[in-house]
Amino acid sequence: MAATDLDDLLSFEAHFESAAATFLNTATGLTCTGTASEATLTLPRIEVRFDMGAAIDPPAPRNGGGAPNTIDYRAYEASFTAEIATDNAVGQSANMATHRTKVRVAMMRSADNWDSSTLPYYDIKDLRSTGEEIMVDEDLNISSLNYAVIFEIRDDAWPA
Repeated sequence: MAATDLDDLLSFEAHFESAAATFLNTATGLTCTGTASEATLTLPRIEVRFDMGAAIDPPAPRNGGGAPNTIDYRAYEASFTAEIATDNAVGQSANMATHRTKVRVAMMRSADNWDSSTLPYYDIKDLRSTGEEIMVDEDLNISSLNYAVIFEIRDDAWPA
């Protein structure tokens, strides 16, 4: 599926966060939002964040779109975080382990959540856990599940 233009194709954060919010909502039943969300704070919830890293050498031909011989970077490193927040004051902390487990299952490399239907422009080449951070602040309990991602722009994603 070709992107409408380069702005659309290179909106990595928007596409990855939207896909993750959709499938994590389905997997956990929790409200899931991306970093640019203006949603009302609801607990429990999952906030997802996709942070771009470096382009991976070597640059290569696009192999598609209106300029298939153009040489560009096609593969990238990134980090992804799923931050689960619960309210300890109303007894939500008892479910934190269950929420973390459901996120881990959805984020497994073997899971089919990152596919052409959720990410039509990109192929996931590597997805692995890089650890977890836990923070408790008064009644707020937050677990951040962190992942390293390597992905590549698909040949058919380049715009005409």
